[in-house]
Amino acid sequence: MTEERHNEEIFSRTGALYEQLLDNHDEKRANQLAAIMKKAADEEVYIAFTGHYSAGKSSLLNTLLGEDILPTSPIPTSANLVVIRNGENRVVLHTTDGAYAEMKGSYDKEEVQRFCKDGDQIETVEVFAPYKEAEPYVAYIDTPGIDSTDEAHFLSAASILHQADALFYVVHYNHVHSEENIMFLRSIKDRIPNLFLIVNQIDRHDETETRFEDYREQVENMLEGEGIPKESLFFTSVTEPDHPLNGLENLKTHLKQLNREAKANLRPLTEQKIAHLVKEHTDMLEKDAKSGAVSEHFDKQDELVRSLQQKLEKTSRQAEEAERDLKTEVQNILQNANLTPFEMRELASAYLESQQPSFKTGFFFSKAKTAAEKEKRQTEFFADIRKRTEGEADWHIIDTFSKAAKRYEADSDDLIMKIQAYRTPLSEDIMKRAVKQGAAFSAEYVLTYTKDLADMIRREAKRRTAELAEELTAYIRAKNNPRAEDLQKQITEEWKTREELAQAAEEERHAEEKAARVRALWEQKGSAGYKGSRDWFTQKKRAVSAPVQKQEPEQPVPLEDINPEKSELKELPLKEQVQRFYQLTGILESSSMLAKQVAAFQSRIKRLENRQFTLALFGGFSSGKSSFANALIGEHVLPSSPTPTTATINKITKPQNGKKHKTADIIFKTEEELHAEMLQLTELKEADVKGLSLKEKWQNAVKKGKVPHDLVQTVRTIIKAYDTYEDPIRKQLTLTVPVEELKPYVAEESSACAVKEVTVYYDSPLTDKGITIVDTPGASSMNKRHTELAFQYIKDADAFFYMTYYQHSFSKGDRSFLRKLGLVKESFGMDKMFFVINAADLAKTESELETVKDYVRSELLKEGIHRPKLYHVSSKEELAGKKEAYYNRFSDVKAGLARFIEEDLMRASAAQLKTEANKLCETVEQLHESLYQSAEEKEKKKQRLQASFEKALADISKRRTSEVIIRKVIKDTEEQLYHIKQRLSLYANDMLKTAFHPGLQNGEWKENIAGALKEALNEFQFEYIQEMKTLDIRMTGFIESHVTEEWMEDCRKKLLEDGFFSIYVSGENEFAIQLKEIAPYIEPSEFTRHLKEVKSPKQFFEQNGKEAFTEGLRLHLQKVTENWLKKERESLVARYTEHVKQLQKDIADKSLSQIKEQQDTYLQGLTESGSDGEIERLFQTSKAWKNQDEMMKI
Repeated sequence: MTEERHNEEIFSRTGALYEQLLDNHDEKRANQLAAIMKKAADEEVYIAFTGHYSAGKSSLLNTLLGEDILPTSPIPTSANLVVIRNGENRVVLHTTDGAYAEMKGSYDKEEVQRFCKDGDQIETVEVFAPYKEAEPYVAYIDTPGIDSTDEAHFLSAASILHQADALFYVVHYNHVHSEENIMFLRSIKDRIPNLFLIVNQIDRHDETETRFEDYREQVENMLEGEGIPKESLFFTSVTEPDHPLNGLENLKTHLKQLNREAKANLRPLTEQKIAHLVKEHTDMLEKDAKSGAVSEHFDKQDELVRSLQQKLEKTSRQAEEAERDLKTEVQNILQNANLTPFEMRELASAYLESQQPSFKTGFFFSKAKTAAEKEKRQTEFFADIRKRTEGEADWHIIDTFSKAAKRYEADSDDLIMKIQAYRTPLSEDIMKRAVKQGAAFSAEYVLTYTKDLADMIRREAKRRTAELAEELTAYIRAKNNPRAEDLQKQITEEWKTREELAQAAEEERHAEEKAARVRALWEQKGSAGYKGSRDWFTQKKRAVSAPVQKQEPEQPVPLEDINPEKSELKELPLKEQVQRFYQLTGILESSSMLAKQVAAFQSRIKRLENRQFTLALFGGFSSGKSSFANALIGEHVLPSSPTPTTATINKITKPQNGKKHKTADIIFKTEEELHAEMLQLTELKEADVKGLSLKEKWQNAVKKGKVPHDLVQTVRTIIKAYDTYEDPIRKQLTLTVPVEELKPYVAEESSACAVKEVTVYYDSPLTDKGITIVDTPGASSMNKRHTELAFQYIKDADAFFYMTYYQHSFSKGDRSFLRKLGLVKESFGMDKMFFVINAADLAKTESELETVKDYVRSELLKEGIHRPKLYHVSSKEELAGKKEAYYNRFSDVKAGLARFIEEDLMRASAAQLKTEANKLCETVEQLHESLYQSAEEKEKKKQRLQASFEKALADISKRRTSEVIIRKVIKDTEEQLYHIKQRLSLYANDMLKTAFHPGLQNGEWKENIAGALKEALNEFQFEYIQEMKTLDIRMTGFIESHVTEEWMEDCRKKLLEDGFFSIYVSGENEFAIQLKEIAPYIEPSEFTRHLKEVKSPKQFFEQNGKEAFTEGLRLHLQKVTENWLKKERESLVARYTEHVKQLQKDIADKSLSQIKEQQDTYLQGLTESGSDGEIERLFQTSKAWKNQDEMMKI
């Protein structure tokens, strides 16, 4: 068959296939097929570049093509697909609304680059120019980052993959091993004929950290583990072309060869893509046929329509039904009402007798007595009638109408009150009206009379209940009319859906036939009977003028970064202040009267002087925390590695307790911790791993296939590490090693996975100041122990740095962690957060660096962090001892840290000591004043002192058991729990939208959607844990604020008013609440029912299935959250309340002890003689100290 004949056949076959796909309502794959055939008709090779955002895809493409075409920036830029072709100068913009605009001739590169950033208006940008490095038949495609948090960016990146002849996946040198890379490569490897991994920025490699051969082997092992040959790996550097590890030229050579091979194999590559597409479509049809999903959906929809119709019918006839039922029930009540029992007949007989003309009583004054007797009998008879009617009829009528009102949701207050007030309208006149004129009084007539009277009562009741029933039914009609209208509208809409599903169900029943037809269309030879146009695949788009470019948002005027050099300290340096305080104690320590107070003062000075500080480092994966720690110390202390390891807590502190400089203590995890870690990692339960020892348990689990395939190697590594260090693990022995031998325990997975904590002892200017640096696990780690430690350090650390990488600022996990920092920031007494952009030496210009800083500021602001202390450094250049440059301001970091410690951390303690020093001087002044007072004046002063003491004692005792702070804390807790519930609901909404993305269609749909649900539940559970940890930290801040207000301000102020007493209350470790261990549990089986609503990718993404599914999950998670919070509330309130009670008791005890000591001192001065000379000396020297103090303005 000739080439031309073959082409005609394939275009005809695919045209018929296209029509069949549309008939089968698979528009997505129909459009993909059209795109594949358009490419085939143009005889083009598609080479796609995708990967991490800011990994350097655009820069790499610019370099390969020899021209700056694409916009480049260390922050996310590409927002759409950019297709670069060789040809005459022109640009074609494909808009998101299906139109296109063409700009012919030469163009402004900057203008085109702005279009490349406009993902809202522009879907694809085609750039044509006579590029020397680009073959005329090749289209190079640049995509947004696949790890972009923007779903539109992800879809844009994924949409081109079905067309690519080769895909180059570009990652940053420091982020090769991220989970996102592995998952993406795994999902795409079977769809792309030529898949390659480019590790860009290889110039970041440091041979002193890791041998390149070891690094390359790790990456090759990762690829081969995913079934990708190691020959598909390239290392490149755009910034350092001459770097010895740069394989850019090798990539160029390979790319040219690949282009030629792809061009020569366009037909088989095209047929391979079509075959894959056909398989996807037929698999979908056959799965639908087997699942019966649409038919099941139709049955449910049909049932829904019938249910709505029945509801409408019921709603429409409710009023008539209520009127009929009430009439029947009232009739039954009245018929069964025994209105004329024996007692009533006796009263009726007496009444009738009294109405006879001949009736009279007594002989004397008979007229008056007769009238009175008649009145009495009439009153008694009517009272019985009223009582009996109420008991036999009215109460039952009220009950009947009340039930009817409730049943028909007649909830009008006026109507309910009328029902409750119902009484059959009766008057005494009814007794007379029932009497028949001319009837003779007899026993027989009494029976007739009472029967007639009962009938009259029943008629009155029927009349009044009919009126009440009319009011009730009128209300029901008024309320039901809008309901009926809404139901009718809903029925109309649901009926339309039912009809669509009926057609779809009919198609589903023939799905296997359709699948066979599609397969046959592709596999058969010939034209497949296609009668349409040969260029069926050409999209008919309307031409429009170029869209108006979106204005770049004005960059906010950057807040001036904190520069310690610009801040002038107005107070004495801390060291000099401490010396001044010691000078005062030297003056006063000889006084026996002041001995206790001076000793306490000295103790607090020493505590300030010897205070230890903890500096915690947080940051995302490969943000350079270890390198930054080393740069702070000024030496390569902690090993660093570009590949991830099981995180350990690494500390650097000054040698103490006999520890030697440049040594390290290794603390291993316990058997229980290793076991728990593997259970969490594999998501197995205790019952799944059986054996006599840790090793046996997990070896059995691996052999029996219980450990997920992709985690088997990790579990084996942990078991091997346990084997190697079994003795120190089981006996919990601390291993001490020289710093030079530290690397395996920190940076090599084979050992580091068994290590819990490393403490390095190192003499340096920083550690000599009492600062301990703590290098924590990555902020986004979902390991339970890591989370506990991270939040404990947030709470307890004196300061912490959050590290971001210059070219890859924030991941999804980082953002969640930063949101928590935003929440707790205001609860700290001072701003102890520092933010650092590391690796800023990657900045090409100072202007670019400022752009990155503005981006980081704006992203932090989104997470609630205002006015961050933001620095930019290059840890690498700082360690290399290079001269400071605009991109490396490490001196600012060190100065800012020193300023924070000396001015912020120490200032509060120094200020409190200053107050105490002044009080000591005032005490001496009071004693001196007593020297020149008469006995009478001294006695009066004693009385004032005693009165002041009793007043202070009463005030402190009252505060000791006060409920004021407790009530505030309970209010704060309730308020915070409410906001947690709201935030988690919003978080669930955003999380679920991104968790269930179109990429799940690659591979096994049901398996992928179930996996995404499992991952989402784990993520939500982790977010809840973080929220509750954040709550504890915030409540510590609230309690500190309340205690400060109640004791340090109000109580101290009242004491100072009398001038005798003062108290010293230290906040150190008093206000802190030990973080509670949170272990929420989600039962996965409760959520699997939601998966039954998911029928197929088409139903999910194209028929609003995703919206209904995610909303159902969100509501379910909201209910779970409510249950969690309800369960936690009581224990939280109890814990905080108990903490406040204990806190108040401790502060009260210390305060009472202090004022008692002060009282004793005053009394001693007022009563003892012979110490006049000592007091005079103390007064003169302390006065001189105080005057000098004022002059120096401490």
